[in-house]
Amino acid sequence: MKRAIALVVIIGIALPACADPGEEGASDPTTSAWVLEAGTLNGADIPIVEGYPITLIFDQPEGTAGGKSACNQWFGGYTLSGNELTFTDIGGTMMACTDEGVTESEAAFLDAMSMVEIFTMEGDELNLTGEAVDLLFVVDETATATS
Repeated sequence: MKRAIALVVIIGIALPACADPGEEGASDPTTSAWVLEAGTLNGADIPIVEGYPITLIFDQPEGTAGGKSACNQWFGGYTLSGNELTFTDIGGTMMACTDEGVTESEAAFLDAMSMVEIFTMEGDELNLTGEAVDLLFVVDETATATS
């Protein structure tokens, strides 16, 4: 009987942790890879340039995050506590991008990431917010998170 109760308790704890972002009870943004769908910084739209995705992938064991920042690769550390999420030491590669809007998109995104304070998740959407920043990501079906 004690084994059955222990098994029920273990399953009750483990199942929510394994939930997909779209499932009720899922609240860990680090278990999925994300692509930016829309965003604002200081009240202005962050340009999304077709063919230049902006992505977010967490590496849980390392406590780092990164992805594509339109033209370049970006990387940094992150801290997650409850619904508080911050990114630190953000950097990136430095390839020149000449297509219209790409440099502006990348600069705005990187500035916005350094201002993120809170995350919320609903379905397959991740919203990162902070003072003067609002970023909407959706699950990136073409990438995988590192857990």
